[in-house]
Amino acid sequence: MKYAIFDFDGTLVDSMVMWRSVGKTFLNQQGYPPLKFTKQSSNDTWEQDFLAAVNEQLGLNITYEYFFNWFSEYVKEQYSIHIPLKDTAYNFLETLYNNGVKMCICSSTHREMMQPALDRLNLSGFFEFTCHCNEFGKEKNDSSIFIHCMEKLGASCPDEVCVFEDAFYAANTARNAGFYTVGIYDITEHKIEQMKEICHQYITDYTQFDFEKVKF
Repeated sequence: MKYAIFDFDGTLVDSMVMWRSVGKTFLNQQGYPPLKFTKQSSNDTWEQDFLAAVNEQLGLNITYEYFFNWFSEYVKEQYSIHIPLKDTAYNFLETLYNNGVKMCICSSTHREMMQPALDRLNLSGFFEFTCHCNEFGKEKNDSSIFIHCMEKLGASCPDEVCVFEDAFYAANTARNAGFYTVGIYDITEHKIEQMKEICHQYITDYTQFDFEKVKF
């Protein structure tokens, strides 16, 4: 293996439970009642959709700037203090790095939110760069973000690159684009059987990764 693209949340760090409860935490901290329902949102619209539901259902006029500032500071605090690495992730990254594998992170999380976790967990030195969906302008249901990372790492085609993902939709995008795809178990992903079907390998921790199956 020469190249690897890692997702961050749910793949390298155990943060998805926190992400799934951000809206509830906001309502609790602000003293608001829970929402009756929220629409299913994509990663790039959930903040706006959540805030629209809050304002509509509770008769409020919370601005996006106010919510995003709260949201940003809350997430940065969680990353700075609480969010742990996934079991065996550090040793796996260290092994890859010591064997000359060029690696990057490709994430839906904003750069300024993620950086405190990278610093606290001593991860930055393993990666050539981090790529963020909000900066690139595409989410991971579009293969162009994976292609961008591949080219920036120096690989010439997808089948030279391992993509590590915990989310079915992102793993499916990578697999369909021709990447060697590794699914990582996370408690918040419910499409586990589908993940097992589409991934070249599916693992619950990094000690299960089979290097013998990687022929490039």
